[in-house]
Amino acid sequence: MVRVGVIGLGAIGREHLDIYRNIPGVEVTAVADFVRHVADDVAAEIGCAAFSSATELLEAGVVDAVTLSTPDHLHHDDAVKIMQADVHLLLEKPIATSVEESDNLVRVAEESNVIAMPGHTLRFANQYITAKNLVSSGSIGSVIHGNVRRNNKVGVARRVNGRTSVTFFLGIHDIDALTWIVGERVVAVQAFESEQRTPDGGQAVAVTGNLRLAGGGVVALEAAWGLPEEYPTDIDARLRLIGNSGEVRIDVHDFGMSSYSSRLTYPVPAGGSVYGAPQGMLYEELNAFLRAVRGEIEIPVTMREAADAVRVATTIDKAIISGNTEQVVYAS
Repeated sequence: MVRVGVIGLGAIGREHLDIYRNIPGVEVTAVADFVRHVADDVAAEIGCAAFSSATELLEAGVVDAVTLSTPDHLHHDDAVKIMQADVHLLLEKPIATSVEESDNLVRVAEESNVIAMPGHTLRFANQYITAKNLVSSGSIGSVIHGNVRRNNKVGVARRVNGRTSVTFFLGIHDIDALTWIVGERVVAVQAFESEQRTPDGGQAVAVTGNLRLAGGGVVALEAAWGLPEEYPTDIDARLRLIGNSGEVRIDVHDFGMSSYSSRLTYPVPAGGSVYGAPQGMLYEELNAFLRAVRGEIEIPVTMREAADAVRVATTIDKAIISGNTEQVVYAS
């Protein structure tokens, strides 16, 4: 039995909690949130201990593994505490919002005796796994060009409320997925952001970037959270890679499904429950994390890979400011 806790009980933390409660061999023993009554309410509902910080939870000694799903800019200090307490860590993406912090997380993770896994969920989605296998097999040849995009509704920007940029909140998914699928690093970046700002006034609504891969190919990235609330789906995400002998394409705009009642909608069935239990890529991610904790498999995603994605995201935001082509500098 693996004793699991969830730190940060926002939308993603609640999803993790629901999934952990439906995985055999797992007992949710603790939850924590900065807003103590939130933790108390959740703990009372599921029957576990409640805490107001990661420090309190760790001192209680009631967990073997935790999900850390607090706001991105707060990840670093708590993640270090968790790993140094010899507790296994599933860290939501991006692992940090600076190169310095992400590099330190890599160092601590590699010096520790715990499983420290970043939550790059697309690596557990069937479409993206299939794309990875196709490209790795040489099916489409060398990647010449392509594009990736991820759009959310404006309500997502309101919820984030200026805590992070759209590059880090949305673009980080596709940066990691692209480099993983192609098996090449991004080496240089050009980028622009829209002049239109999010409701809080602090962030661009949209970012576009041109990414040069180490093998010479170029891929356009689009990340935005400006879709109107009336838009028929919460997410519009696509990937297309063209090689010298073929193409691979992913479209999760509607998952091939639509419905119409009072208005047209595109249900996204990838994470819906099956006979009362969760399924989909997030379920597979957490299950893989627990299998790695038990020693059944090697860790599927490493902190070093996640730190590389942070480097690319940071370089995109740097290129927006400078207006220049910026080189991505990796750790030696």
